[in-house]
Amino acid sequence: MENFGFILALLAALAWGTYAVPFKLSKSENLSQFQVFMAVGIFISTLMICFLFGYPIALNIYGLIAGVMWGGANALILTALSNLGISKTMPVASSLVIISTFLWGTYAFGEATGLLVGFLGILIIIAGVMLVSSSSSGNQTQSSKKGFAAAIVAGLIFGTQLVPLKFGHVETRDSFFSISLGILIIGVTIAIVKRVKFEKKGIGLSILSGVIWNIGNLASLLSIALIGLSKAMPISQLATLVGVCWGLFYFKEIKERKYGLQILIGAVILMIGIVTLGFA
Repeated sequence: MENFGFILALLAALAWGTYAVPFKLSKSENLSQFQVFMAVGIFISTLMICFLFGYPIALNIYGLIAGVMWGGANALILTALSNLGISKTMPVASSLVIISTFLWGTYAFGEATGLLVGFLGILIIIAGVMLVSSSSSGNQTQSSKKGFAAAIVAGLIFGTQLVPLKFGHVETRDSFFSISLGILIIGVTIAIVKRVKFEKKGIGLSILSGVIWNIGNLASLLSIALIGLSKAMPISQLATLVGVCWGLFYFKEIKERKYGLQILIGAVILMIGIVTLGFA
């Protein structure tokens, strides 16, 4: 079952690295609208998953807190992306997700046994994430303190959002609905506060983005139950590599050959880090 846990973590990475693709295909720049309709997609797909898997549609306070935390962190990520761009936001946020989840899993829940090997794996993964994400740095010329602060805080929240579930000893089936409800509440709240001007462009694809993300969410929760928080979440951060590959090979964002080579080297480093973490 442990091997299946690693497979699920990789599925989460694939989904999380892909969820923004439908929205990008819409060519809409309304990020606040994207968040609220992504939340709608998450909620609708949650109802379907609950029906198919027999998960209870009931309120769980730990799941609700996790969902609210994710919604807030996602809003911060959008702020960071608008100020820094993906090449700087992703490595900063992903690195902090990896660090915080490993520390929570190790020191709060006693999941890891080989601390030295674990920290070595984390450092290798961070190096790979930084190398892969910086492959688009040629398109970025400026950044701001606001963007860096948003990316840092978002990474810490993303790395902590599932901790309430661990403390509450809540199983995936009991938290799944409440997480999506928390995300929907935050999405609608942000839309109201920001007085978002809705447009038809991108609505359907934004909902599809939410569905894809939720597939990753389900896979992530199941993998955490099988292999623990300290291993599942770092592996899921391969989403950075997936996202950059979409930009490189599908959207043709990066045309320089040296950046393509940089991605391949980064991918190898990431895989070495994942294998190392697996022995922790």
